[in-house]
Amino acid sequence: MRALLRRPVAAVFLCTALTLSATACGRFVGDLTRPEILGKAIRATESADFVTVYSDGLSLAVPMKNRTSRDNRGNCTTTLSHGASDTVDVIKLDGDVYVRRDEARLRREESHRTPEELEALIGRLKGRWTKYPAGGPDAPEGLGTCGRKIGFHWVENGWDDDSMEPTATTVDGRKALKLAKPVGGDGETTTLYMAAEGPPYFLKIVMTGGETPGTTTYDYDRPVEVKAPPAEDVVVVD
Repeated sequence: MRALLRRPVAAVFLCTALTLSATACGRFVGDLTRPEILGKAIRATESADFVTVYSDGLSLAVPMKNRTSRDNRGNCTTTLSHGASDTVDVIKLDGDVYVRRDEARLRREESHRTPEELEALIGRLKGRWTKYPAGGPDAPEGLGTCGRKIGFHWVENGWDDDSMEPTATTVDGRKALKLAKPVGGDGETTTLYMAAEGPPYFLKIVMTGGETPGTTTYDYDRPVEVKAPPAEDVVVVD
């Protein structure tokens, strides 16, 4: 039998967060499985008009930082850094993707070129934006994807263990539901925090232990304005 989210733990918080009526709260909150709770959080997060996501963590002991902001028209901006430098900025706007790589990033990603070709490329692109048609053959893979499907499918699995008891908590003063589970056998843990008032957005995801520890937070309160870079700073790829 599937493990159920027990009513005594979080029923009061979940009534509002899961948009159930008062009568439904009294009858059905205790019958929701953890995957069902997470499914509501995923759908709420993906349907938000504006969201900014901040990620800060490690990948094989290398610091990684990411900030992505998405509007309600499928446009977004992203800044991703790998280590102390090695940064890429991405703008997706109205079907076009603009990418700006710093010198460290260019040297790492274009290291297959000859020294002469590499220096010429850096001289041409350093500090400038490269424009690609979205979905075009030369567009960088994995960049400029700003759709509402954020890719939370992985958090819905493996939450049926009775030992993973949800608890009520707060995140930056907001009432939240906390749910944690171990991942693998090396002490890695994933902890999810979901809003318990208003839409049941994800507020924070924390991963500890393992090779990729880090924290991801979500900001829904600020409108996102996506603008194209100045034309004189853009190099167009056919």
